[in-house]
Amino acid sequence: MKTYRKIPARLVAVTLAFLLAAAGFAMTALAATEPLAWDALKKDYTAKQGDFTAHFFFLATNVSTEPVTIDGVKASCGCTVPKLPSQPWHLAPGESGRIDVAVDLRGKIGTLFKTLTIESTNTQQALSIEVTIPPGLTNDLTPGMGDRLWNQEVAKADRQAVFKNDCVECHLVPAFGKSGEQLYHVTCGICHESPHRATMVPDLATLKMDVPDNYWRETIAHGKAGTLMPGFAATDGGPLDDQQIQSLVNYVQKRFPDIKKAEPPEDD
Repeated sequence: MKTYRKIPARLVAVTLAFLLAAAGFAMTALAATEPLAWDALKKDYTAKQGDFTAHFFFLATNVSTEPVTIDGVKASCGCTVPKLPSQPWHLAPGESGRIDVAVDLRGKIGTLFKTLTIESTNTQQALSIEVTIPPGLTNDLTPGMGDRLWNQEVAKADRQAVFKNDCVECHLVPAFGKSGEQLYHVTCGICHESPHRATMVPDLATLKMDVPDNYWRETIAHGKAGTLMPGFAATDGGPLDDQQIQSLVNYVQKRFPDIKKAEPPEDD
């Protein structure tokens, strides 16, 4: 029969303390390799009467000494739309910023679980969202208006979204082979002259402003940052070639004469 020598309690305590310290050091070293600190890794929301979307944001701070670049954010499904401040999104050391997220609640009930995956060469992170939708909640939106408002949410995150997926039937295909006035009505008028025009979409007929040289061509071709205006040029993912863009420029300048070319500043 084997006999075992009893290990002194003091030695056990010292060994245990050493192992715990080593584990703590390893966890600290691992944490130090993560350059972004988040306000939370999971957000929760309970829907209220009238909600058709749920809005969240995740705040990130670069706690490292090197710049961090986030190339994109991948959502677990199409009803969850994240928006970066820019793409790619650069965070300098010590800099903070937020990722905004919208979740489509229409036609859903119960508890929704959504995930976001940060796409970056500097850091890897998974964020999660939980939305509770109590039974019996409704809103006053018609299906068409609900679609329109949700499309606006998508466009806020990606201006070029109007040329993708289900939106192509209204915003991409009708432009093929058209120019001038006809092209204006199917690409510009569909938003700018809609009876249900979104408040952030200007009515061109009421604009009175001076614009710099090449304003219309640049805006039509490449869109306008901070707005829903997409870039219609084929090089930007839109449906128009250079000739079509120029035909739109010519028509808009003729149709809206109150929007004039800005005069160059006078020399002192």
